Amino acid sequence: MKKKEHKHDAENPDTPRDSTCPPLPAGETEPAEAAAGKLQAERDDLLARLQRVSADYLNYQKRAQRDVAEAREFANEQLIRALLPVLDDMERALQAARENHGETDPLFQGMQLVHDKALEVLGRFGLTVVEAAGKAFDPEQHAAVMQQPSDAHPPQTVIRELQKGYRLKGRTIRPSSVVVSRAPEPPAPEAEEEQAE
Repeated sequence: MKKKEHKHDAENPDTPRDSTCPPLPAGETEPAEAAAGKLQAERDDLLARLQRVSADYLNYQKRAQRDVAEAREFANEQLIRALLPVLDDMERALQAARENHGETDPLFQGMQLVHDKALEVLGRFGLTVVEAAGKAFDPEQHAAVMQQPSDAHPPQTVIRELQKGYRLKGRTIRPSSVVVSRAPEPPAPEAEEEQAE
């Protein structure tokens, strides 16, 4: 009879076969559910990891683009830093010419024009001079070389600038070297007694 059924199936391939699996005993349904739950948990874990990797990759792309933009923005920084001592020398030469020859001297005027032109060209690339004298001390823009007691200025005020500072597109590339005021020391009690006599 089995041959006959087999022959019948071969003759009629459209005849559906009985594809149902025999039912599992009651004790074996729980491991199948546990396996399905385990697979679902594994899928959720892999999906969460994929989302984290995708987010990390997007953050990396943004950071790389920011780094490239910053590198382009400050590409001339080393060259400009190298030119700052030249500006310092020009300013010292101008100061000496002003003291020895006066501002009407043609050499002084020519040097002043060259200095101003150099600052103008560097300014086109984003270089600005840090304002220091009379300003409150700012450690991001000023480097205190010394402190000096002063009644005329409040404490932590820049009294004098020793060397100019410069900023490039908002970033300090060289702080100003400055003298900062401090509160004057109160006179010693012995000195007060001597002054009273």
